[in-house]
This record gives sequence, structure tokens and C-alpha cells, in this order.
Amino acid sequence: MSGTKVDLDTLRAAIKEYEAIREEVRNAQLTGDALVKVQSAGKDVPSQVYAQAAVTAGRMHLKSNQQLVDALTTRIDNLTATLQQYEQTEEGNKANLTPKD
Repeated sequence: MSGTKVDLDTLRAAIKEYEAIREEVRNAQLTGDALVKVQSAGKDVPSQVYAQAAVTAGRMHLKSNQQLVDALTTRIDNLTATLQQYEQTEEGNKANLTPKD
């Protein structure tokens, strides 16, 4: 045994915090969607170059946000699985420690 103690309430709180952060990033993605729809103000080259640069930057931000959502989802899934495993172990330990008639 490694002697590591896991506080299940802290683990639950961490999962909730990660879920809240993930939701904020998802909301940012929705508002950031407008960045990939920028159109040039006219047919002049500077307007077109600016619009293309804005669209490219918007796509990069959306991709980065999606990668963050994916990473957060993986972390949430792993923490949830860990929490469930500890809860099951804790329940098993309680059952084993309960006096039998």
C-alpha cells in the first residue's frame, strides 16, 4: 500500500470545477463561431486579407478550444472512474467490517 489518502469530497468538487470550466469553454466556442464567418468589408485587397486573417485566427481558436474541451472531458472521465472505484472499495470495506450474526 502506498499510504495515499483520497478525499472523495475533494475529488467530487474537482470534477464539478472541471465540468464548469468545460462548459465555459463550450460557451466560448459558440461565441467564437462568429470569428470564422468574418467577411471582407469590400473587394479591395486589404479588406480581403484582413478577413482571411480573422477567419484563420478564428479557426485556430476554435480548434484550440475543442482540444481543451477534449482534454477536460478525458480528465473528467478519468476522475469520475476513479471516484466510482473508490466509492465501490469504500462500500466493500464497510460491508467487510460490518459484524456478521
